[in-house]
Amino acid sequence: MKKYLHLGIALTLLTLTFAGVLVYYKIKHDKVAAELSETINPEEVSPLSFDQVHQHTLNQIRLGDGVPMGMQLAVRWKIENEEDFKTQFPSVDDYYEKIIVPRCFEITSTVSNTYESVDSVFSPQRQQYLDDIKSNLYGRLGEDGISIKEVIVSNLVFPNNYTKAMEEAGMQRQELERIKQRQIADLARAEAEKEKAKADGKVAIVKAEAAGRLQEIQAKTEKSQRAIEMAKAETQNRVALLKTSNEAERNRVLASAELERQTELKNLELQRLREIDNLAIEKKKRIRLDELDTEMRFAKLCSENPTYASYLVNKELADNVQIAVLPTNATDQNVFSDLIGQRMEKMMPAFRPE
Repeated sequence: MKKYLHLGIALTLLTLTFAGVLVYYKIKHDKVAAELSETINPEEVSPLSFDQVHQHTLNQIRLGDGVPMGMQLAVRWKIENEEDFKTQFPSVDDYYEKIIVPRCFEITSTVSNTYESVDSVFSPQRQQYLDDIKSNLYGRLGEDGISIKEVIVSNLVFPNNYTKAMEEAGMQRQELERIKQRQIADLARAEAEKEKAKADGKVAIVKAEAAGRLQEIQAKTEKSQRAIEMAKAETQNRVALLKTSNEAERNRVLASAELERQTELKNLELQRLREIDNLAIEKKKRIRLDELDTEMRFAKLCSENPTYASYLVNKELADNVQIAVLPTNATDQNVFSDLIGQRMEKMMPAFRPE
């Protein structure tokens, strides 16, 4: 009994202790919450101190060609001077609707009018147009006490008929491109089939030519084999004939060779004799030419020196004086000349004509 009694008392004390701890922390939490609520008053935080974000759509923006278009904008801006803003405008929305929206329309209209046609904005100059709109809005939309943080052009709205026409044109271009690609593929396929047909034809021709050449080679081979066999048989016949007539042919060849040798020796002897005769004739010619040259030099000397020639004649006459008895009635006037000529011939035998 005492044991259970002590256990009950212990449990009661533990329960009371736990309840006391809970009460203590609850009181402390309420006190801290009250202090915090007194320190931070939510009514003192002004919504004008946050960034303002507004979205709107501008309609009837005219391009250079007069085509209207729309634009969806999102502007993030901030009020730098809250007190001045409160004295001028009743609310943020009122300022946005009356100032920012009209100013956006004015700026975008001015920039859009510099682009000549809706076609340029739709495709080739689209990014340039968006950059111009954003840069002009960012630089010109704010004022003193109002700063523009960001401008987002979320969409360009073109006229429905123009968008439909451009979509149809795009579809037509795609269809034309598809047809063009199909034509190119068909042409390529046809060209490939044509080339394949040509190649097949060439292969067939080559095969036919190869077959023809093979048959021709086979025919030539058979002909060659027959010719070889015939040549072999003929060679055997010739060998047999040569064996039978070998001795007689050998004797005939030896006799013919001996005859040719004798004939060659005779021809050599005749040639030697002719060469000796030619040498003798050539020697006589040289001697005669030397004598003639001497006579010519002597004659030239006498013609150039008549006195010397007379001296030689007189000297020779003096050495060989001959008395000639001439008839007084002689009619031949050349007697003395003949006598002198005979004497000159003795002096110069080379002048005698042959």
